[in-house]
Amino acid sequence: MSTEKNVEVVFARGAWNKSDFIEVKSPRWEYINDWAQEDDYIRNVTPDVSDEELFEKYGSKVYSAMVYKEKFSPEFTVSSKMSFDHLMAPLIVIAPELGKGKNGFPEFREHYEIVLFMDGINVWHHTYQDGKPAYIRTAFLMCNYDAKTIYDLQINVKQINNEMLELEITCGDHKFGCALPHLAEEYYLGVIACEGRNRFYDFQVKK
Repeated sequence: MSTEKNVEVVFARGAWNKSDFIEVKSPRWEYINDWAQEDDYIRNVTPDVSDEELFEKYGSKVYSAMVYKEKFSPEFTVSSKMSFDHLMAPLIVIAPELGKGKNGFPEFREHYEIVLFMDGINVWHHTYQDGKPAYIRTAFLMCNYDAKTIYDLQINVKQINNEMLELEITCGDHKFGCALPHLAEEYYLGVIACEGRNRFYDFQVKK
């Protein structure tokens, strides 16, 4: 059952409850990464190496993800203030269902990712068939976003018919939209850090 309440989470030390979220792993890798708490944000746990070495050697080993424990039905606006070091790639995830990995840990199945990186925003549609994950870029915005800069990524989701969702995506001075398949009546919403050091300062859902 989806919730109708608004959610406002600030990821400052002592200001939020981790039990309000479900930690999720990627089906692409077996490892499970954690979150590090800083004074006014959380970040994915990463090796203490340079930005360049982290991206080149550890880019596929720093994935951290979690979704809010309650689902939301369209229509809603989900947003998060976030930043990245070097190149990429903090994101907001929209997932109709969660599966389980080999050890029973929650694992993504089909889902959408709205990804901030240095050259714009990508919208990825991830699928899962016969135990194999795959993904395709369904929309993108080409522009410049700076490393070590806080951006407020906002996604307004509307149900335009029984088959499609309409996303209006805003970040900084840029805005674009796209239509995506309407997979379910309700969705998990959350954040993912990957490919580099990513920071999240808050997480909000407004009905």
